[in-house]
Amino acid sequence: MTDPGTTRDANEVSSDAPPVRVAVAIPCYNEAPAIPAVLAEYRAALPDAEIVVFDNNSTDGTRDLARALGARVECVTEQGKGFAVRAAFELLRDCDVLVLTDGDGTYPASEAHALIAAVASGADMAVGARRPVEGTRAMSLVRGTGNLLIKTAFRVIIGPGNNDLLSGYRDFGRRYRAQVRLRSEGFEIETELAAEAVARGLKVVELPVPYHPRIAGTVSKLSALRDGKRILLAILRHGLALRPRRLLALALLILACLMPPWNWLNGIVVLMAVLLLSSALVAEEHVRRAQR
Repeated sequence: MTDPGTTRDANEVSSDAPPVRVAVAIPCYNEAPAIPAVLAEYRAALPDAEIVVFDNNSTDGTRDLARALGARVECVTEQGKGFAVRAAFELLRDCDVLVLTDGDGTYPASEAHALIAAVASGADMAVGARRPVEGTRAMSLVRGTGNLLIKTAFRVIIGPGNNDLLSGYRDFGRRYRAQVRLRSEGFEIETELAAEAVARGLKVVELPVPYHPRIAGTVSKLSALRDGKRILLAILRHGLALRPRRLLALALLILACLMPPWNWLNGIVVLMAVLLLSSALVAEEHVRRAQR
């Protein structure tokens, strides 16, 4: 559940607090043109953090270049971003705050401080909500429209989550990483991260961050059609597990819309759908109040 009100305190952590151990995980697949700049930026912004590149079978020399630049590199042989994120959760479990960012240069390292501070102040997950830098075409119209459709599907099927559902810039505290066991293999990983926060009533803070174009020479690995389908299927799967009554109600409403209006079954189906959806929403509201 997103708590935008917490953002006003996210830039400050009590000076009396013990030092926060930070690790930065950078999943990479063929990001050689970008990785030198990304590593330099995060080292400058977070000089005390452990920075780890999770190379996912790159064929362009990404891992060798990262090693030559002095970075710790972990090779993830199972193909897919989800596997790389799962490896980061496992291998960096001893840190206080885990920063997850992409290796293409789209997320500025300077924004990591606010996200880290949000987690250090009590959030379980802090999400960098992307704000494309004006005039740079950082996000295409197709990608922006897809993000909106996916966010809408998530809200309808599962419930309110963080607004930028597919952001790759996230920080995680110990409680989130201790409670969540990730299963995603590909780009549906961000959907799972959001769904797990909703399912477990974890505290989420969302902060706006500038979103830049990819560094020249790199290309997006996400396919709008193939991965969009996988993400929507992941939303349905999580909806069935987390909100079965809501999903059943929606299915009944769709069925009712397909029936002839004079069919007597139509009224029964609509009534059942309304009752199921109402009970699901009431139950969710009780859960939200109990978590406050």
